[in-house]
Amino acid sequence: MTKHYDPVVFKSDGEADPVEVVTKAIDELSKTVDARLKALETTKSEPEKKGDKEDVVDLKAIVDRLDKVEAKANRPGTSQKDNDDVVTKAFSSFLRTGSDVELKAAVSSSNPDGGYFVIPTVDTNIRNVLADVSPMRALAEVVTIDSNTFERYYSTGNSGAVWVGEKTLRPQDTARPQLQKQTYGVCEMYAAPAASRQLFEDASFDIAAWFNTWVANDMATAEGTAFLNGDGIDGKPRGLLTYPIVATDDKTRPWGSMQYLPAGHASAPTDDNWAKALVALVLTVRPEFRANGKFLMNTATLIRLKQIQDSNKRFMWSDGGNIGDSPNGYILGFPVFVDNGMPSIGENAFPVAFGDFKAGYTIVARQGIRVERDAVTVKGVIQLDSYMRVGGGLGDSRGIKFLKVATS
Repeated sequence: MTKHYDPVVFKSDGEADPVEVVTKAIDELSKTVDARLKALETTKSEPEKKGDKEDVVDLKAIVDRLDKVEAKANRPGTSQKDNDDVVTKAFSSFLRTGSDVELKAAVSSSNPDGGYFVIPTVDTNIRNVLADVSPMRALAEVVTIDSNTFERYYSTGNSGAVWVGEKTLRPQDTARPQLQKQTYGVCEMYAAPAASRQLFEDASFDIAAWFNTWVANDMATAEGTAFLNGDGIDGKPRGLLTYPIVATDDKTRPWGSMQYLPAGHASAPTDDNWAKALVALVLTVRPEFRANGKFLMNTATLIRLKQIQDSNKRFMWSDGGNIGDSPNGYILGFPVFVDNGMPSIGENAFPVAFGDFKAGYTIVARQGIRVERDAVTVKGVIQLDSYMRVGGGLGDSRGIKFLKVATS
């Protein structure tokens, strides 16, 4: 389950809300100050003591400062950004100098094991870049977990509901759905951006932004390959293309294998072959998955399919003016995503996938990017050892189908 972080400090759900704690403390202090002011006002008729005026002035100054603090705390839309800025600056200071004083002051969620720091602001930024770079992370369901495995059950049986009349004897038992258990483990993914000590000390260099981009792009390349072709050993992701892809349909196909449809030619389908096969592919996917359907292919395959023309040499796939919603355009009204890890067109290859990838593939990740600053191993060079634990595997095997370059 994903943890949510409040806008002031990073506390897990269930603990006291820091905003409420601060507000309550301000209220209690204000009541104390008001009581002291009222006590002073009731003594005006008595001979004035030397320190009375100074006390009143000091108390009013305190009240004014408290009012300003409370107003700032209650100001909408600023707390999270202000806090993110503080954390980012503290993180940048840690990367530059190795001092964790500012970081500890800004973030409460430090990991004592090995001296790593789990920084939600930085973690979120990196994951956002990962989603932009890795098509599979953008397409699949991503589940954040707090342990090293994630389990899910899928129902594979038919409905057990039956029709009965008003006075018909109800059956003692009905068919029950069969459950398939899927287990997803996580394994460590590592990246180590490095730069000279002088570059790190350059005050004009936005080191936090550089770190986010470098680590995210490096990790995106590694995990993108694994999500398609990973071997699944030692908790690593098992890639989508490593599962059995067979010709049988959903009713008879073993659970854990996906269906393909033939493109109609053994090695180089014609425009007519492609057009008919793509229509069959889309309509073979069950309606509940088709509604969220997307195509996945590499760049060469996309170019080939976009070149399909009718008998009057008109291109068949029009983007309908919605190219901004899908940078790679649409085929049969469904958006296209490009991953150059997908197979190219060739004999017995599976160059096109279509379906609901959120249902068909699951990515699991442990909460938090972990960072350790290493200024010792290589003299004059600072390395940022960065770790993230992630895994993945097939979800509902009915959710995604493939086109195979074959005649049957």
